[in-house]
Amino acid sequence: MAMAMAPPAPAPSSTVRPSGGGPDTLRRLLGDLCTRGPPKDGSAVLFRKHIEEEARGLGGEGFTRFMDNLYNRINALVESNDVSENLGALRAVDELIDMKLGERASKLSRFAGYLRHIFEEKQDLEVLTKASNTLGRFAQAGGATMADEVERQVKLALSWLQGERVESHRFAAVLILKEMAINAPTMFNVHVPEFVDAVWVALRDPKLHVRERAVEALRACLGVIEKRETRWRVQWYYKMFEATQDGLGKNASVESIHGSLLAVGELLRNTGEFMMSRYKEVADIVFKYRDHRDRLVRKSITALLPRIAHFLRDRFVTSYLKICMDHLLAVMKNPAERGSGFLALGEMADAVGSELEEYLPHVTGFLREAIAPKRGKPSMEALECIGSLSKAMGPAMEKHVRGLLDAMFVCGLTPTLVKALESIVSRLPSLLSTVQERLLDSISFVLAKSSYHSAKAISAAPARSPPVPSSPQPSDLTNSELVQLALRTLTTFNLKGHELLEFTRAAVVLYLEDEDPITRKEAGICCCRLMEHSLYTFGSSNSKAIPGRAALARGGSWKRRNLIEEILEKLLVAAVADADADVRKSILLSLHGNTSIDSFLAQADSLRAIFITLNDQSVDVRRITISMTGRLSEQNPAYVLPALRCHLVRLLNDLEQSPDSKKREESAQLLGCLIRSCERLILPYIGPVHKVLLAKLQDASGSSANNGVVTEVLATVGELARVGGYAMREHLGKLMPLIRDVLLDSSATIKREVAVSTLGQLIQSTGYVVTPYKDYPELLGLLLRLLNGDLAWPMRGGVLKVLGIIGALDPHVHKRNQLRLQGGLGEADHVVVSDVSQQMHSMEDPFSEVWPSGGLFITSEDYFSTVLWNKLSIVWFKSCLAS
Repeated sequence: MAMAMAPPAPAPSSTVRPSGGGPDTLRRLLGDLCTRGPPKDGSAVLFRKHIEEEARGLGGEGFTRFMDNLYNRINALVESNDVSENLGALRAVDELIDMKLGERASKLSRFAGYLRHIFEEKQDLEVLTKASNTLGRFAQAGGATMADEVERQVKLALSWLQGERVESHRFAAVLILKEMAINAPTMFNVHVPEFVDAVWVALRDPKLHVRERAVEALRACLGVIEKRETRWRVQWYYKMFEATQDGLGKNASVESIHGSLLAVGELLRNTGEFMMSRYKEVADIVFKYRDHRDRLVRKSITALLPRIAHFLRDRFVTSYLKICMDHLLAVMKNPAERGSGFLALGEMADAVGSELEEYLPHVTGFLREAIAPKRGKPSMEALECIGSLSKAMGPAMEKHVRGLLDAMFVCGLTPTLVKALESIVSRLPSLLSTVQERLLDSISFVLAKSSYHSAKAISAAPARSPPVPSSPQPSDLTNSELVQLALRTLTTFNLKGHELLEFTRAAVVLYLEDEDPITRKEAGICCCRLMEHSLYTFGSSNSKAIPGRAALARGGSWKRRNLIEEILEKLLVAAVADADADVRKSILLSLHGNTSIDSFLAQADSLRAIFITLNDQSVDVRRITISMTGRLSEQNPAYVLPALRCHLVRLLNDLEQSPDSKKREESAQLLGCLIRSCERLILPYIGPVHKVLLAKLQDASGSSANNGVVTEVLATVGELARVGGYAMREHLGKLMPLIRDVLLDSSATIKREVAVSTLGQLIQSTGYVVTPYKDYPELLGLLLRLLNGDLAWPMRGGVLKVLGIIGALDPHVHKRNQLRLQGGLGEADHVVVSDVSQQMHSMEDPFSEVWPSGGLFITSEDYFSTVLWNKLSIVWFKSCLAS
């Protein structure tokens, strides 16, 4: 116990800045984003964190120079001829779009210029696709700058479709139009007539990738039309249908036919009743082209069949089901095209259900041949079809699925197989036990190189390298990916009825030492999940779902308890010692979220390991540890509270004395977490904690304040107020002016947002209502001004909440406050216009847009109606929050 109660060792100095600093760090982080494939895990997060740290750590001109350097680097990557560098620039812009980095308009103007350059100059399809996704996020950001750019981009894209342009411009045009229809539908709506005329150029383009993206743009446009009541809607639908007919003319090219068929599918999907009168016409088109010489056209016809079935189900069953099924059975006979047939059949089953029962014997034969072929790769489409048929038809599929299970597992463990099995067990519970046994065998062959029952029998052995799987392995999955899939399947699949602790010890714990950090992470999550599964499924076999140690004691399963303690020991070692912070974080999160093992975590040996992570290099890990130990203090207060008390003292010392602003910021953040997680520890120390926080707020006032430190200290003050309640009332006289000063500071939006939240917590906890308007006359105007400012909409909701918490202001008092701020009261009122009042007076009238004009004296005939308006406004504020 002495070991646990001793204060943890000081955190290493490397915690100051995880990503480092200086130009070299920025160059490295941008370099990590510059890859053709997906960037390294966490690289985008590290880039964003680095920019946020610089925004907090640097001030004024220093941060301006840093951002200018960053923009210059991004511009160089945009203009580069290297595709990976273009992609890196777009990933960086993605992270920066919604970050609050000073002047928003100039930042977005730069980004708009980058995107225009890429669309006009670049030809790589991956770069153009990524640029269109970034443009979509750009449009979502809203505001006048984005509106102008959206309008410019839509017009440019339409001009590229209407004129003679290079292939890359047509491809970029349909990408732009799709993103604008999805992310800026209001602005796109005015261009719908032009789009309806222009999109056919892309739908008949010689290049397949242009046609495929054009139909996505058409789908997005139809979604815009569908959501808006307009008298032009039917006219546009009719014009589109006529255009599809034109594209299916006698001498139409293959490209034109393909594009028209794609458009017909979207019209069936998105135009509602409009296509009912044309249903027979569409069916005739489908059957006309079902034997077309071009494979792409035939594939499009196959994909259209489920759409026709969904559109008018009863009519389809009566008139077209047999014709369509004969066609699909013919397609399934052709190995080169059967994949599309299986997918279409699975979608059609969702529409017609039991009507397919008579065809199942024929279909089953094709499915068996496809998933276990004599030559070639198994068909993943066939596996997906089995899952879809089981989900749609239920018990009618049981005997057929039983006959297919052996063949399904021949191809080894794949994501498609797992998804199909999930569908099967959800609709056919009688097969659950059989599927579980077969699936556990497949997982065991991947993880332990033996069958499930053999792996369970393996006794504890010295540490060894994870075995190489001997089960069939698909060529598109690496060994690490296959292992990760097996671990995820163990974590998420319904394995009710199986005791998996021995298997976990023998086959899963080994992967906590794997070379791949993603594998170690999945193994840790899997171990936690399987322990929870065991405790709730078997630990309560003789009791009513009693979690943890008590359940094990009642059930008498000391063997199970020993297994859990052994697995937990390995997990805690990984949580403390793993080289990857994300692995440590994931394991601790899983332990923290698994309350069923709290009785094990609260034991002395476990707590000693957990206390070590209070010194972890990662602030996220330390935050999770504090939250978890706060909860464990209820289980073992004598062991936990002394250690947390020591940690509280250290956090206060670091916040008060550390010369490093980053460490002060982290200390304030962790202090807030500790207050939130362990109220019983904090209650006796509210005074000392408040004293340190107040001192930091007073020291940080002024232009040289570190925004990060101030923000975290303010947030911690709010948590302290929530815990301290009325005891914080005596400190209001010192806190309120500091919070008001932060609200007046428009240089850091995030700081003002936190100040609003803290103000609400402080007033709600202390009962300091209505009076703040009298004590601080400028407060109401300041809060109302924030509603008209640049705050995000969720934060404006926070301002409304604060207004509701403070309560309604007597209009007469409000008028007197206005006169006080303007120095208009007589000497008898003893009003002294403060510096703050002068600052408020120098601002534009905060009430001009949101508060009713006119006199509010008691003698005014509008006084009582104005009071009523005021009260109704507060009721409206509260109703907005409730909704």
